[in-house]
Amino acid sequence: MIVDNLLTLSHLLAVFWYVMGLAAVQFPLIRGWRYDDLKLKVVAFEEASHYQGLLLVPGIIGMGVSGVFMWTQMDYNLITTGWLVAQETLYLVSLLVCLPLIGLGLRRARLASLQAEKAGGTTPELQEALDDNVPIVFSGIATLLLPVMTYLAVFKPL
Repeated sequence: MIVDNLLTLSHLLAVFWYVMGLAAVQFPLIRGWRYDDLKLKVVAFEEASHYQGLLLVPGIIGMGVSGVFMWTQMDYNLITTGWLVAQETLYLVSLLVCLPLIGLGLRRARLASLQAEKAGGTTPELQEALDDNVPIVFSGIATLLLPVMTYLAVFKPL
């Protein structure tokens, strides 16, 4: 019983860590897209990049690992339980599709903004990176997947 409670607590903390990372990346990312001032863009993209490595990626990895241990400890079959398979699928979409696309777009915008700052003004590369809103779209998708995953974990409908 104590092990179940500790695993549930660790999973809940990992989920909060991931949610904090998602928010900590999204807010500066969106600010960077909206700012006109190049120096503010650079700072916003640097902040988003920092929190991607500090909170977002470790949070989702911790969420997955602790979730597998928690559900296994509670005697759920990870392969035959329908709602859990749906949960795993949504998790893998977040981990293997959304996060890499957020990271690639953020890295591209960050590097382009640093190059533009060094050049002294907006460059075509920066404008091209800002025209491509893939990181914003996929961070939104990752955010929308969270309530669905929560619903599956709480109500176990399938």
